[in-house]
Amino acid sequence: MEKEIIIEYKPNTDTLVKVSKYLLLRMRFVKFIIFIFFFVLLQNIALSATQSVTNIKWDFFDLLPFGMVILVWITVYFLTMYSIKKNILKNKKNLESQKITITKDSFTQEAESFKIENFWKESFQIKETKDWFLIYLNKTSALPIIKEDLKENQYNELKQLFNSIDIKKSLKS
Repeated sequence: MEKEIIIEYKPNTDTLVKVSKYLLLRMRFVKFIIFIFFFVLLQNIALSATQSVTNIKWDFFDLLPFGMVILVWITVYFLTMYSIKKNILKNKKNLESQKITITKDSFTQEAESFKIENFWKESFQIKETKDWFLIYLNKTSALPIIKEDLKENQYNELKQLFNSIDIKKSLKS
């Protein structure tokens, strides 16, 4: 007999935004952009520090470029988070109560307005974080299973099932 794990899941906006932010910050090009930003920032700080040895007087205009760069990055961050939240709220399917059925061969998301079956062989990977199991459908999108919402022994059952599936995984010991 094949084991089946059923998880009742009521998504909320905050969790979906956190998962989206987590996925976004782990994308290669985002990491590259953040690395370049900090490299240029540190280079400018070092250049300013060496120049200030001879000229100790700091002026408002010396700090203006740093302030502008930081302001631009803060604005980009908050606009991105706003956009993510807006997109999540726009699709009402995101917030429907769902039943996720996980078997050795597939997992099914079922709600009032949709039913989607995904096969493990078509999925990218499974990753465990502190708060979630993320089932990556591809490199950039994932279905979160919130550990806090798991009942009784479902956490151990899920780990055991995930370990038996032939898919790339990163599970905690």
